[in-house]
Amino acid sequence: MSQHTSKNKILIGIIALAVIARLTVSTSPAIAVIGHAFPHASATQVESVATIGDLAAAISALIFGKLLDHWTFKRLAIISVTILAVGGLSPLIWHTSITNLLIAGFMAGLGAGGITTILPSLQSYIYSGESLANMLGRVVALENGSSMVLLFLGGLLASQYWLHNYYLFFLALISLVIVIWALPRTHPGQEEDNVTQVQPTVMSKQTIISIIAYLITASLMVFLEAVLYNKNAIYIQHFHLGSPALSGQIIMLDGAAAIVVGVTLKWIRRFFKQYLLAACFAANTIGGILLLVWHNTWSIGLATFIIGGASATMLTTVPYILSTLATAKRYPLVMGFFSAITSLGFSSSALVFNNVVPIFSKHILQGTYQLQIIIALVMTIILLLTANRSQLKKVLIK
Repeated sequence: MSQHTSKNKILIGIIALAVIARLTVSTSPAIAVIGHAFPHASATQVESVATIGDLAAAISALIFGKLLDHWTFKRLAIISVTILAVGGLSPLIWHTSITNLLIAGFMAGLGAGGITTILPSLQSYIYSGESLANMLGRVVALENGSSMVLLFLGGLLASQYWLHNYYLFFLALISLVIVIWALPRTHPGQEEDNVTQVQPTVMSKQTIISIIAYLITASLMVFLEAVLYNKNAIYIQHFHLGSPALSGQIIMLDGAAAIVVGVTLKWIRRFFKQYLLAACFAANTIGGILLLVWHNTWSIGLATFIIGGASATMLTTVPYILSTLATAKRYPLVMGFFSAITSLGFSSSALVFNNVVPIFSKHILQGTYQLQIIIALVMTIILLLTANRSQLKKVLIK
């Protein structure tokens, strides 16, 4: 098999994984009807059906990142997709209580965490440099585009009967067949004749510190993006902008922004250069200001699109930077930490904001946007001051 054919085959596997990487979001539209189906369950239990996967993903990302040191892409991808499929399909035969759904959601999240860890490692295995940067953007666009379609289909199925929502997890079985055929029986750092690999180098203490800094930076961006998911419905209700359905429609702009970023990232990077990450937090600041001072449908829609685009840019750029810092062998483990810390950033956002904001404000909604703006502004300043000494300047300025 030629090198070109091998890359195309692996690319098909990457696409199959990307399409189902966010399959767990498909349960979100069914939350309201699940609540009606289990009236004795608490609101927290019902809402956790859609969010418990994030916690599971944080755990499994670390595990799969470490396992990639020893096991092949094919084996771990098969395990991840199988776990996702079993977890997602189990409610079809096991749904007598809300606990069943929580266990199923946790299990599906474990599989999803493995997939999101494997994906960037696979991309770095067959691409490098500019090609890798562009591919990371396209895959994020594909993931977000797929999640938008899944949310739409999930809503349609849940409107018939909440259990029908879980039919979407049959997609994982289709991906499983493709993964078995397409992915290589190799692991990161292992040489293969038909795939070009970069020889690993030893990571210094300074490199490890830089990796940690970029991981924290990405986590903070996701932490701020989660405000959209936690507060948009409350914002719409508070300012009487429309029905709860409007929140679901507007949040789709977050995914739409990621698609736009995915296909234009090459030019975005060329324009902002070493100031790209600072620009992401500056955009988040602008989004927060729009939500704080301009209260209508246009402001929340525009803010969602801006913040979503900033987050997508961050989540495609940081993995590329990490690929230039980490050795080929350690990159999967680094990306395991990346997936884990960003998942924790997202899942902890509501808890942190709801406990910190009351300290300085009686108004949770406005106080949340104020704190969001402060954090984003501080990060913008820090990244501007360090831009000329950052790894971003080395990889983007040619």
